Amino acid sequence: MQTERVSADNRPPDAAHIAAWAAILCGADGAEERLGDCAGEKDIPAGLRRRLGSLGRMGVACGLGVAPQGDADIVFCSRHGDISLAHQLLTALVAGEPMSPAGFSMSVHNTVPGVLDLARKARVGHTAIAAGAQTLSAGLVEAWLRLVARPHLDVVLIYAEMPLPDFYEQFMDGDLGGTALALRLSAARGEGTLLSLSPEDGRPPPSALPLVDEPSAEFLARELVSRLRGQVASPEMCWRSQGFRWSFGSAANAAS
Repeated sequence: MQTERVSADNRPPDAAHIAAWAAILCGADGAEERLGDCAGEKDIPAGLRRRLGSLGRMGVACGLGVAPQGDADIVFCSRHGDISLAHQLLTALVAGEPMSPAGFSMSVHNTVPGVLDLARKARVGHTAIAAGAQTLSAGLVEAWLRLVARPHLDVVLIYAEMPLPDFYEQFMDGDLGGTALALRLSAARGEGTLLSLSPEDGRPPPSALPLVDEPSAEFLARELVSRLRGQVASPEMCWRSQGFRWSFGSAANAAS
């Protein structure tokens, strides 16, 4: 295992540059729309692809598209993980049937970054996060802190979520369908889109944009994808979550 000294003198970056992005959006009919730099199904090694469920294939395809080499840290976040597979395993357990070891290994929360590292032959490292409705914002905070600790190394944030099985219908709150999003974040300055983070001080945002209060992970992911693909009039967005304020927008506007 490789270790690296982290300097306590590191200063947080002014903004994180989105060097690449990829997304998969699922419609109500199950049809997938692949966007950005998303990798194809055949880009995932067949031996790994056969073991993945829908959530895993979406997350790995997005991550592999923005980080095909082992040159970036991985932060994976999902509110529920592969809940469909977990429910199948629990149902079998209740019925007294033997639990599939392969199924169990693919149901753990860090399956997506683990498989992605295998596909990339990477040893950089990864982490997996679940934080309820604020899962995506929490993942962004983790990615930001990793950029602060090692600004020379890009960080890939992967968010993936699938609709809950009908058994868990009581826990649904605005399900928008299957969504996967990967952002390659860099501390280096560049053109394109920027993310910036600051402590929440209660003041309105400097621009005329409305400040969204604690958007759910599913809603936030789809809103960011809409702006990355140019579907909205303004690419700018501001939101706050867990004591922090995020700003999302173009580097050109930030410079001006």
